Amino acid sequence: MDNNEIIKNLRSNKTSVVQETLQYISKEGNKEILDKVIDLLHSTSDTIIRDDIIKILENLKNQDCVPSLIQAIENPDYKDILSILVSACWKNGLDFNRYIEVFADVFIQADFQLAFDAFTVIDSFEDIEAGLAKTCLLRLENSVEDIKDDKKSLNFELINLIETKKENPAE
Repeated sequence: MDNNEIIKNLRSNKTSVVQETLQYISKEGNKEILDKVIDLLHSTSDTIIRDDIIKILENLKNQDCVPSLIQAIENPDYKDILSILVSACWKNGLDFNRYIEVFADVFIQADFQLAFDAFTVIDSFEDIEAGLAKTCLLRLENSVEDIKDDKKSLNFELINLIETKKENPAE
């Protein structure tokens, strides 16, 4: 199947065609169609199709998919699927270190559950580049007053976590 056929099938009114295409994508997919898959997740209410897409996102193994996921997380139109996208980031095991600021912002702005998922993504980082860590620490420290009470202790824990994972440029 080429990308044009995949995209056409993802837009099909027949659930079976969409499901078959998603199965194909899970085995043979490429980063070029990931945006279309995420868009389908946003636009469909079919729970079977949504579950299939979630499995695809949670099992991504191609590091080239990271920018598409980050772009979707930053897209305000995708607020309704934001928790799915963020939790997929810690479940799929891809490297999101360069995008720690995105997850820090999600942590600050989100409710407890979504903030916990963003925390989990950051916790999965082996280390954090010193400059990015400093920027995130400033954001987290400056937002302490605005963070809801149910996230305050998690916020301080995230600050400590980033401090411990911060790369030491002197080494």
